[in-house]
Amino acid sequence: MTDASSSPQSSGPRRLICPQCKARYVPTRNVVGRRIKCRHCGHVWRDTSKTIQEITGALEQAAAPWQQIGSTVLNAADHASTVAGLVRDLLPTPQAPPGEWVGRTLGKYRIKSVLGQGAMGNVYEAVDPTLDRVVAIKMLPRRMETTRESIGLRMFLQEARIAAKLQHPNIVTIHEVDQQDGLYYFVMEHVQGVTLGHLVESAGPLPANQAIYIIAHAARALAAGHALGVVHRDVKPGNIMIDRRGQVKVTDFGLADLSTVEGVAELSEKALGTPGWISPEVARGEKATPASDIYGLGLVAYYALTKQRLVRAATRSAMVRMQAKAKSIRAADLPPGWPPRLRDAIVQCLQADPADRYQSADALAADLLRALAPSGQDITLLLDAAQSTHSRRWLSREAIFAVAGAAATALFIAFLWWLLY
Repeated sequence: MTDASSSPQSSGPRRLICPQCKARYVPTRNVVGRRIKCRHCGHVWRDTSKTIQEITGALEQAAAPWQQIGSTVLNAADHASTVAGLVRDLLPTPQAPPGEWVGRTLGKYRIKSVLGQGAMGNVYEAVDPTLDRVVAIKMLPRRMETTRESIGLRMFLQEARIAAKLQHPNIVTIHEVDQQDGLYYFVMEHVQGVTLGHLVESAGPLPANQAIYIIAHAARALAAGHALGVVHRDVKPGNIMIDRRGQVKVTDFGLADLSTVEGVAELSEKALGTPGWISPEVARGEKATPASDIYGLGLVAYYALTKQRLVRAATRSAMVRMQAKAKSIRAADLPPGWPPRLRDAIVQCLQADPADRYQSADALAADLLRALAPSGQDITLLLDAAQSTHSRRWLSREAIFAVAGAAATALFIAFLWWLLY
């Protein structure tokens, strides 16, 4: 079963679009949040239009405080209300998901449902009975060799190791890696939300402040990886998630550092990344660097703001050839009306020469925040809050007022000391 939403809102009747055969028709009853069977091809999916509206609402609340950078610095996550009625599983799933494990136990975990299927493993929703929490479990497919010498297993374990060492509020957390009867799996945080790709396809181009909010947080996640020498290599809308609180999570660091996996040359297409979202140098077969991730994030930003891919071609190979010869983007190539600093940031991301791009993802995040801040406004406090790894919540109003009060008291004492001595 796949997730899909209705066609864009209009003044006429609400129409549904089958994600399989693309047939359009007007439903005869309320189908919001329900399973739907296409009258034409029989494909079954779930309508998520209500969920998309709720996620969009959370984003509006989450991004709004970023435009109030002044005497009070607020975090989106603390002040975005919990979205009611969020669909438990919002990730698209294949038409015929591998459900053999549903209802069974793996280690101590009870498998509840299928979340998705990828080249490097199937993903399930499960329950950790010890901590009474919902988790996601990624398993290495049985069709792959499960010997320690297999390339597939080495890549799978490499993905788990890389993700496990990246501890950041904007990166999906890995809890543990284990195996049962030769079946390898790792347990990770279950993000209840939608991918940026799903959000944009369903809700349309994002307002500038929401796009900046998402891309800046994604940049902070990439910066955390880069600080540890990890290049993501597959930055795309499908690997950026927004949860029900409006929090941004970067997923799938599985392509990172694949050069350390012996035999990976046999999987060159996988190691390349996703055509349409890679940098010119990676398309030419050169080594990926942090600047390559920054280029990919520039492509993602363009997509979030326009609902269009900057690079389009009939085939994947044609797309790669086109990207290998890509020229630098100019401001004149972008749609008019974008905030100047946002436009300039995207232009710098999308330079053909890596040396001309941002030299750090942190610098990109800072410029994106300046696109929202009043002219000359100091964004240091906001940047500090964004990079904090000690808490997933930002400072509340009370905490900020307490800090401000303490600072005022300290200044007053210092002033008295100066007067007396």
